[in-house]
Amino acid sequence: MASNANLLSGLDTSVCHTYYQLSYNGKLHPFPLNLLLPKIKCGVLPVNDSQHQNTTNTTATSGKYKFIYNIILALLNFFGVYNWFYKLKVTDEFKSWLKVYNPDVIYTQLASLELIRFVSDVKKHLNKPVAIHMMDDWPLTINKPGLFYAYWQNVIDNEFRKLLSKTEIFLSISDAMAEEYEKRYSKSSLPFHNPIDINFWKPHTAKKYAIAENFCILYAGRIGFGIANSIADIAAAVNEISKTNKKILFEIQTGDKEALKKLVTLNNFIKWVPPVAYNQLPDKFSKADLLLLPQDFDEKSVKFLKYSFPTKVSEYMISGSPILVYGDKQTGLTKYALKENWAYVVTKSKTIHLVNAINEMIDNETLRITLAKKAQNIALQFEDATIVRDNFRKTLLAGQ
Repeated sequence: MASNANLLSGLDTSVCHTYYQLSYNGKLHPFPLNLLLPKIKCGVLPVNDSQHQNTTNTTATSGKYKFIYNIILALLNFFGVYNWFYKLKVTDEFKSWLKVYNPDVIYTQLASLELIRFVSDVKKHLNKPVAIHMMDDWPLTINKPGLFYAYWQNVIDNEFRKLLSKTEIFLSISDAMAEEYEKRYSKSSLPFHNPIDINFWKPHTAKKYAIAENFCILYAGRIGFGIANSIADIAAAVNEISKTNKKILFEIQTGDKEALKKLVTLNNFIKWVPPVAYNQLPDKFSKADLLLLPQDFDEKSVKFLKYSFPTKVSEYMISGSPILVYGDKQTGLTKYALKENWAYVVTKSKTIHLVNAINEMIDNETLRITLAKKAQNIALQFEDATIVRDNFRKTLLAGQ
């Protein structure tokens, strides 16, 4: 695997044994930014068989470097020079690594202009099939507002279309994205999103649906763009319900505690809980009375989330707990939930609609069971990693 992101930050070596840290003249960031940002080892990263994870806290987006990095990015984007600074090259060292590694397919998730150009150069050098996997609608969202916004948006679109015309395997994250991209780019794609290990999740899904001490609502994930406002809405709804029902609890499990504290007021009914180890998630999700999938309603967020499919969707579905989807009816996730009826869906961004939805879920055990079982059955049928991975491999092989 080769990446321009900092591989040393939380590197999981259990799935791959060969890593190459892409760089700009031997540095993680181009000159003169590398004078201000941390020095990170680039090139081939040594990994041994006994090593499962190699991590470092020295990143450009954490600790003392975060403020500097954000200011630099904002300035580069505003003045329209980011893409002049960040230009990856297929270096002689990287060519040597490619020769030894000898990949059969160039698989990429792209998400920046520099990677579009870099993958084009790698394909030209290797003359191997390219597989592009779209995880979000980044061609319309990665360009940041600035003095040359229109210019760079046009460049991104043109460069992406050029690469797409030379791409043998085109993958998307959802049916909604596949449908949209065929219209936009006149190229069909196959939807693949992250599957789940049924054997890992299934033993924990058996549960009783009667409410115990409190009706526990759980959101697990990041706090940020496309999600923050909807979490605040849900917190407001819980506060409203708590005026007449003291047996309600909204748990927000996230590593972004400071961001959360700026967003909502924590109290007896709205609590922050720290992230748990991945092997504890099945038990955590299955014990919740209601799991939340929030999406913001503003135009920019809808545009960004319209075709995405978060990994936790499948994890929520297999858990056996009922799900509440709160989001605009234009998004693929909301459409999917409405079409297959695997969640309670709220498509209007007002507190009163959330209050009514949560109260109905509290009062109606039969509804909770029906929705939970429907979601679980869909996950068992379509999200099994054994089946999805086999289909994924076959798709890549067919494109060679």
